[in-house]
Amino acid sequence: MSKILKNTKYYKKLLELEDIKPSKKLGQNFIFDKNILNKIVSLLDPTSTDLVIEIGPGLGGLTEAMLDSGFKNILLIEKDKKFSNILGDIKSRFPKNLNLQFEDALNFDFSSLEFTNISIISNLPYNVATKILTKLLFEQYHSEKFNKLILMFQREVAERIVAKHSTKNYGRLSIISQYLYECSISFNLNPSIFYPKPKVESSIVTFISKKIPSNLKISTLEQITRLSFNQRRKMIKSNLKDIIDEKTLREVYDINPNSRPENISTNDYIRISQLYEKLNASN
Repeated sequence: MSKILKNTKYYKKLLELEDIKPSKKLGQNFIFDKNILNKIVSLLDPTSTDLVIEIGPGLGGLTEAMLDSGFKNILLIEKDKKFSNILGDIKSRFPKNLNLQFEDALNFDFSSLEFTNISIISNLPYNVATKILTKLLFEQYHSEKFNKLILMFQREVAERIVAKHSTKNYGRLSIISQYLYECSISFNLNPSIFYPKPKVESSIVTFISKKIPSNLKISTLEQITRLSFNQRRKMIKSNLKDIIDEKTLREVYDINPNSRPENISTNDYIRISQLYEKLNASN
């Protein structure tokens, strides 16, 4: 181990020297604990990926943990240019290992990357975490480049991602995430490990890519789930009445029309979407 990682005092001094105040608007909460940073990075394997993308590296704690763990090809995507000196210094020390781009991840063109075996790691800002995840999910559908995602969310969001049907947290985010990935909460994080300390708990979610059914457009699944959960307290026959009638739901889709949206499994939503595409293609 090269002991690249610094301690808490070092990072706080760095913030002071660079006159950086964590931005509430950008959802910046940093982790300085070496053990936690190494624990997050350990969820990735440097031998099983061609490129690791870190979204929002900030002070470079996770970046240095990855370098310390032997990752050879890392792309940093950072929106906030006030970290340019800090990240530029890390890049100068590891020019062959790091590529640094100052850009909003929501606008980044992931399709331009030539790599096909990509992992993504990030302490996602709470305020845009779901938007970034949605972008990554749609990118995965179109390219299937992302073999693994290690992403930090507010615990409430993490529980929605991994939720199973017939539970209160189950919804559109659960279904679309689980259509593309095996999703699990690897561990939870106490607010006390962050600087500044947030008011909520966080969770690390691991996404492992699945084989995507080639006969289903993600836009169809998105449409079916949006209509289904638009009024989640209503029965599925009411929510889907504009595109599927009650008789067809029962006799063709083999779905109880009186079911509520959260009582239908992810696999059944995929099956409904596949059959809906097939029936409409023949009309």
